[in-house]
Amino acid sequence: MNEAQCREYLKRIGYTGEIARTPQCLDELILAHLAAIPFENLDACEDHLVPSLDEHVLFEKIIRHKRGGWCFELNKLFFELLKGCGFQVMPVAVRITWMREEPAALLHRATVVTLENRPYLCDVGYGGPGPKGVTPLTDGEYEIQGESYQIVTGQGETGDMVILKKCYHGEYHEMMRFQNQRAEDADYAIMNFFCARADDSFFASKPVINLYTKEGNRSLIDHTLSLQRQGEKVTEECHSEEEKKEWLKKYFGIEK
Repeated sequence: MNEAQCREYLKRIGYTGEIARTPQCLDELILAHLAAIPFENLDACEDHLVPSLDEHVLFEKIIRHKRGGWCFELNKLFFELLKGCGFQVMPVAVRITWMREEPAALLHRATVVTLENRPYLCDVGYGGPGPKGVTPLTDGEYEIQGESYQIVTGQGETGDMVILKKCYHGEYHEMMRFQNQRAEDADYAIMNFFCARADDSFFASKPVINLYTKEGNRSLIDHTLSLQRQGEKVTEECHSEEEKKEWLKKYFGIEK
């Protein structure tokens, strides 16, 4: 991503600060991105498309046409922004294990950023329960935007393993795990195709839109809109396609 595109990207997410290769700057970039660009799967579930992962296509869709995307799109484009801004970045393939009993497949993309010789997790493509900021990849407990997370590292069968847990109702539950090693674009192409085409893919079967706000997560899943108002969760049901289009624009900034 060239310098002009980086500036356009930063304007899209409303980031006006200086770019410094520090955890604080990365944290601010993640928050700005999450508050401006929604997670959404409309290409796959409504238009029955396999979303393109080409950088130029993603830039046009997400930055210039003000759409969102799912993890393979959002974390790919954010990866290119960070690389264009001089950050040391590595893409990783992740197993999402949150509230699952059966083994999870590798079906998520995230980024490991090395800052001051320390690795950090950066993920702008998870949606609701994921950490809303930079996460140190060293053993310990961390508070991120008022939520508690735990990192556990160890040796897996094929290399260094990282496990991220989230505190839920007073107990830590595993959220994701991944090998701390580089994944390739070819790996994500397969995952992206599976999520868009598999009969049992959750994201290909119903609309899932999520945007982080100061009040909390804002989501539209299928026909149910969930908002945080004055600390309470409020839900509304959508009764028409026209109403859904209005909600997409009003609450998520999406125009299709």
